[in-house]
Amino acid sequence: MAENQQNDTPESPAKPQGPITTTLESPETWKRVVKAEIAREHYDKEFANRLKKAVKGHQKPGFRKGRTPKAVVEKEMGDMLRMETIEALVPTAWMTGVIEHKLAPITDPSLENLEFGEEGPLKFDLVVEVRPDITVGDTDGIKVKRRAVEVLDKDVDDVLTRLQESRATFEKVERASETDDQISLDLVPGAWEGQSDEAKVIEDQKFVLGAASNMPAFNENLVGVSAGDEKVVEVVYPDDHPNESLKGQSISFTCQIKEVAAKVLPELTDEMAGEVAGGKSLAELKEEINTDLGKEATKRVAQELDSQIQAELIKRHDIELPPSMVEKYLESGLQEMHKRNSQVGRPNAADEDEEYRTAGRPHAEKALKGMMLLEAVRQKEEIKVTDEDVDERIVEVATENSFDVEKYREFVNSGDEKERLQYDLQERKTYDFLLSRAEIEDVSADTEVLAAEEE
Repeated sequence: MAENQQNDTPESPAKPQGPITTTLESPETWKRVVKAEIAREHYDKEFANRLKKAVKGHQKPGFRKGRTPKAVVEKEMGDMLRMETIEALVPTAWMTGVIEHKLAPITDPSLENLEFGEEGPLKFDLVVEVRPDITVGDTDGIKVKRRAVEVLDKDVDDVLTRLQESRATFEKVERASETDDQISLDLVPGAWEGQSDEAKVIEDQKFVLGAASNMPAFNENLVGVSAGDEKVVEVVYPDDHPNESLKGQSISFTCQIKEVAAKVLPELTDEMAGEVAGGKSLAELKEEINTDLGKEATKRVAQELDSQIQAELIKRHDIELPPSMVEKYLESGLQEMHKRNSQVGRPNAADEDEEYRTAGRPHAEKALKGMMLLEAVRQKEEIKVTDEDVDERIVEVATENSFDVEKYREFVNSGDEKERLQYDLQERKTYDFLLSRAEIEDVSADTEVLAAEEE
């Protein structure tokens, strides 16, 4: 197993020349400590310059501006000037360390272990996180399972059923309601004290019983009602309901049933096929669905191969991730979740955020390790993407999506899309390289190739 090297000793010696000297330590693969030392003479010079400027601008009763004795100014402003001098020297020392030790930090430096006495140099540590150096080990012979691509008649039938459902109609029936029926009703919501308020009647509401968009209480209590019935349904609103006035409230609705209608699916005929598939026959529609499902299954199998490769790479390499990198990944996911909440009017909650961070951390670590390992393999094997590769991909994407090739090429070259395409191609080429050296076992379509990894 290839491992990252970790060094608890300075990686480079202090340079004696100059007023600022730095050494570098690596207590963790992802942490660098720049140990800075600034000569006393250099500090004294910087402090003297600041004191001189302070004297020129100082004004004190009994003295003309700029004529206050230096000793008086230093007594009044010395502590502040000393702190300002240190604060000015720290960035200079940091840049000295970055240049001398060729650092590429991913966080801003934090100041630690400041030492400054009456005599001697100014000393302090500047601590940052960096991407860990990864030494790629053996990548040959990774064992993966490749599921057969198979489309069953049932899969095609399921798609056809969904097409029928999307074109379903409802016909009035003289019977009690059942799941999937549509009921028409007037709703009379109860007042907060539990009394009905006829003035607040909500007329001509329609419910398809069993629909996920309904409040569960309606799905559960309105099965078995008939036209002319009246039924009271009590709805308990959750504590995280987007409407502040309804959070945790229990309201009784009086449901006045007006009509029950049964769902009627259109027949699977050439006529229906022509409506949904631009004039195609039912046989042609089935063949088109079969082809599309085959493409989707092929993509899933390819994604499964990539996932297995990534999982084995992670097993073969011990990588310590910088904490800030994981936090940034999680924060990005949180922002996306908050954005979705905002779109549906759902409030954010601190406990939900914490639950997301806890549950999402393993995924974040896995994704980051996989990304960094693929990058390390790409660099080791010198896998490159050419302009010709990018242009071929442009043509492929445009063709697949019926875009105008020239307009899509112009779009890609005018912004960040080209960089994204290049990254995707680099990733694809790296996976293909690893797969070319893998041991691939062909298995049946129903084999659970990722079950162990997901567990």
